[in-house]
Amino acid sequence: MKRPVCGIATDAAHSTKKSKTEYQGVNLATGEQIFYRDLGNQTVNIGEFLAVVEAVKFIIENDFQPRIIYTDSQTAIAWFKAKSTASNKRNNELKKAELFLRVLATDVDTIEVRHWDNRRWGETPADFGNK
Repeated sequence: MKRPVCGIATDAAHSTKKSKTEYQGVNLATGEQIFYRDLGNQTVNIGEFLAVVEAVKFIIENDFQPRIIYTDSQTAIAWFKAKSTASNKRNNELKKAELFLRVLATDVDTIEVRHWDNRRWGETPADFGNK
């Protein structure tokens, strides 16, 4: 499979030094950043999951096509499919995201979340480059 050129790529980064977790989404066709959020001190898994949920909201609100999201986080994909997180760190953002996925399941289930293969395609275009 060739490197995807359509859809939304998401990624998150966590800095223990700055106590900061952030995420963003990028339109693969244009390279444009379509959302960014600083979550404060969370975990990278929480950031990855919330980035996917933010991309879902963007797709639904803007009738974005194709309805495909890419993330390099297997955890985010698993949590998205379950519509539930396995995080011990409870917060309102996670609760709201889980509720959103369940309430709008009919629409959410028409959106595909695929794994971005870093080995094959390099870092996702949404990568923060902090490694």
